[in-house]
Amino acid sequence: MKTQSGIERSRLIDFLSLPSSYLHSPTHIEHIQTHASDVFMVAPFVYKIKKPINLGFLDFSTLEKRRYYCEKEVELNRRLCSSAYLGIEKISLTNGSLSIGKGGQIVEYAVKMNMLPEKYFLQNLLSENNVDETDFIRLSNKLADFYKYQRSCEEIAEYGSPEKIKVNIDENLTLSKSFIWETISQAAYSAIEFYNDYFFENKSDLFRIRMEQGLIKDCHGDLRLEHINFRSEDICIFDCIEFNERFRYIDIASDIAFLAMDLDFNSYYRFSNFFVSEISKAMKDDSIDEVLDFYKCYRAYVRGKVESIKALEPEVPDKQRELAHKKAELYFKLALKYALFGSGPVIIATFGLIGSGKSTFADLLSEELSCEIVSSDISRKRLSGIPSKERKYEEYDSGIYSKDITERTYRELFDRAEEIIKNGRSVILDASFSKRKWRESLIERANSLDIPLCFLQTHAPKDVIEQRLLKREQQGLSVSDGRLEILDRFISEFEEPSELSEKNLTTIDTTKPLLENMESIFKDIILRNLNS
Repeated sequence: MKTQSGIERSRLIDFLSLPSSYLHSPTHIEHIQTHASDVFMVAPFVYKIKKPINLGFLDFSTLEKRRYYCEKEVELNRRLCSSAYLGIEKISLTNGSLSIGKGGQIVEYAVKMNMLPEKYFLQNLLSENNVDETDFIRLSNKLADFYKYQRSCEEIAEYGSPEKIKVNIDENLTLSKSFIWETISQAAYSAIEFYNDYFFENKSDLFRIRMEQGLIKDCHGDLRLEHINFRSEDICIFDCIEFNERFRYIDIASDIAFLAMDLDFNSYYRFSNFFVSEISKAMKDDSIDEVLDFYKCYRAYVRGKVESIKALEPEVPDKQRELAHKKAELYFKLALKYALFGSGPVIIATFGLIGSGKSTFADLLSEELSCEIVSSDISRKRLSGIPSKERKYEEYDSGIYSKDITERTYRELFDRAEEIIKNGRSVILDASFSKRKWRESLIERANSLDIPLCFLQTHAPKDVIEQRLLKREQQGLSVSDGRLEILDRFISEFEEPSELSEKNLTTIDTTKPLLENMESIFKDIILRNLNS
């Protein structure tokens, strides 16, 4: 690929990968690719050149545009990280030779930075447990001072209108449609699209109120862990959005949600909640919770899109593309989780008759949401010292299916769920919950933890269940011991969930196509939660 100046892009990359190309002759060079830039780590400096691409929302297609956006990058990032951004360097061609900072035909522009200490990046400090709440108070205060200083005028405020925000949302959905079945499922895509449409149709006043409150500012726009460097004397927040004002002229809640989402993504849930609490207090923003999950969903979706783009770039090394693909899947799953349940952890209980499809849906939900399943079948056999795949055809209510073992199984199920929840993660419980007392016990446990609980009951006609159980016995692969000879007894003793309200019960006809069912379940949950 040639740049506008006619020089091969690969030649430019090769040049910047040579120590002799730099005046200080670095001993080591690390080349990092993002979806829009090539970054060269040449201690004690960093050089960053923009890719000659046009992604619609980002246009670096000409040399003049790259020069302009290099200048904007330096100017804007000096707001929160003045000491790191040294300026712009010209890369020139003279008599067939490339050089940095000399005369000749300019073929590219590079942003030059001081390299920030690796150990002080927030993600590294977190991974080594070297961060505490006082650090997040410092960060919250710095950002609050920044937001208070940034102006909000009519032009900027307009970017916080429902119409403008919807442009960004719709653009993301359009640009990511090609990633369906690659990094996002059809059911997740449809659910997130439905969530956004419903939010705009029914809660657009929330955006207008925040416009009137002056909360739409010239923000950072890309507030992530890897863009925050804690130094003893200051906190450096760098790499803001320079390429598109509509991604930077945003509600401060959108900026805050980005970092909170990134903390969630990396399982730092406690710090995520603490950060939001501290900065909302510092900003006296009492209504942030009303839009936070919406913006978290948006931010996770943006990251899923960006990582998907990177995963498809042929010039990116294979390992980086594989990692980008995996991260894209996880970001999209997090976006779906926000759309369905919001920020906090949730307990999902799939239940119903044997053979009704509850374990199938537990597996599907686990894949869609990337959360752990706790299975009564596996728990029961573990309590009894039996391998999970070993079949135990006991009499009804006897052996490992005795009332005592069953009671112990449900207690273990709830204890394990509580353990997962207390670590900030959601959990799926896969069990028949055939007795009202077990459902009520789960409700009590969820209430004691102040955690949302969603029951999903699977249904199928008896003849369909019989066919499934017969097939299961023939294949012998299931961890369940449910079989035809106990079906009638199971049906006669199953206590229907009349005590559950529509608010926390969704029923599923498992004879319908899986995709249709998943989309229906997701829409039902979204409507219930947005209207609660």
